[in-house]
Amino acid sequence: MKKTYLATAAALLASTSMTLAGGIERTSQSVDIIFEEGTYAEFSLSYAVPSVSGIDPGLTDTGIVSPSYFGLSGGYKTDLSDKIGLAIIFDQPFGSLADYTAGFYNGTGADLTSSAITVIGSYDVSDRIVVFGGGTYQTMSATADVVFGPLDYDIVADSASGFGFVAGAAYQIPDIALRVVLTYRSEVATIHDTVENGAIIDTIDIVTPQSINLEFQTGINEKTLVFGSIRWVDWSEFDITPANYPLGALVDYTDDRITYNLGVGRRLSDTLSAAVTIGYEENLGGDPSPLAPTDGFFSVGAGLTYTIGNTKITGGARYIWLGDSTGPAGTFEDNTALGFGVNVAIQM
Repeated sequence: MKKTYLATAAALLASTSMTLAGGIERTSQSVDIIFEEGTYAEFSLSYAVPSVSGIDPGLTDTGIVSPSYFGLSGGYKTDLSDKIGLAIIFDQPFGSLADYTAGFYNGTGADLTSSAITVIGSYDVSDRIVVFGGGTYQTMSATADVVFGPLDYDIVADSASGFGFVAGAAYQIPDIALRVVLTYRSEVATIHDTVENGAIIDTIDIVTPQSINLEFQTGINEKTLVFGSIRWVDWSEFDITPANYPLGALVDYTDDRITYNLGVGRRLSDTLSAAVTIGYEENLGGDPSPLAPTDGFFSVGAGLTYTIGNTKITGGARYIWLGDSTGPAGTFEDNTALGFGVNVAIQM
């Protein structure tokens, strides 16, 4: 009882839930593609529509401070032998976008972007045990403007790249579509040339955090699959601290984050399957930052996959209730986001 026909919907819904997950995270960095059979390629496009606003320290409505944005990802996997597989994955794992046009923070904004290429090799130790590992090449750049009372500060961090590694193992029982995958990703450090306040040239180190993914799935019957994930990210060790920023860290987090996703997929016909999911990240009660004003989330999502020959087309959407955050930097409550995605996958 093989349940590969629902894997794409599960991955797509997981990615749309990460639109405003812990820290500056935008994807789950899954390596699920390595478990596709034979030669396989996919491309995904996502679109996030966050609606984030609050009351700033001057008791003024901030208006919507969260612009919408697109995300791209894709991958290619092939078998080098009956036991060895190779996968290449592209994604945009981290990002941040903020734009204040009213109130106490008027003029404050940020735009952090990233892209990563991950190359992974897998080896089938047996029909039930798979080990895998590889490397990641990640590129990042950032700009920020902070207007806070008398403070008017801006920084441009040029694009820079760094390397990290991935390692993991999986246990599976193909006959019942059972698979449990544990994946570790290392930190990735980049050193950026910076311009602060239009004149001061320096460098800044940005180290994106290490993470652990536990992903699982199991068949319930011939038509039904249960799947989910638990993701831990070491956000307490992350900060962006420019050399000349007068308030210390521009962005930092006091706590690590654990994100949960759970879903059920069902084949409706030979060509159509559906999946529904829920996601959760605890609100840890942190002080809001103007550049990261929400804390935790709860989400629900749904997706459909249509199969035409060796091609699968998946569409999905997710509604996200963003966690409230209150502190000296303001009060941000009752915020939401919508995530949409489409994926095209070809089994060659």
